[in-house]
Amino acid sequence: MGISFAETALKTQELLPEQKLWRGVLFNAIEDTLVVRNDRKSSINKLEAHRWIMDMGVDFEKVCYWAGFDPDHVKERYILAIERGDIWFNCKQVAWDKYYQQYKLYKKSLETEAKKYHRKQLDEMRKIVIHSSTALFTSILIAT
Repeated sequence: MGISFAETALKTQELLPEQKLWRGVLFNAIEDTLVVRNDRKSSINKLEAHRWIMDMGVDFEKVCYWAGFDPDHVKERYILAIERGDIWFNCKQVAWDKYYQQYKLYKKSLETEAKKYHRKQLDEMRKIVIHSSTALFTSILIAT
């Protein structure tokens, strides 16, 4: 997986321009899951791309079909890449993602008390992120 795989799949002459476009979208998501940086933005993008693939929502299925792929096969190959260790996640990346999920709840809150509650949760989660290690774990993410 990764850039060399994307280049090979996109250079196929028989593809329609639209298929190349949708393959690019799909490969971009897969490349996002290959990111190794631990900063907030990279971690959030990585986990959002992971969820997009694993949840197999309508958008994911459409992109796969438009790209000329079977969504079940794409997800299966993605899980194999995780199991092989080609794609991995670490504690800090997952902690940033949890922080971001809490932040979205904070932003949606309209009541003062709810805002205070979510703000307190964010403060605690920020401490967790700061102290999170970069130790790898992936089996939890496959089960989602």
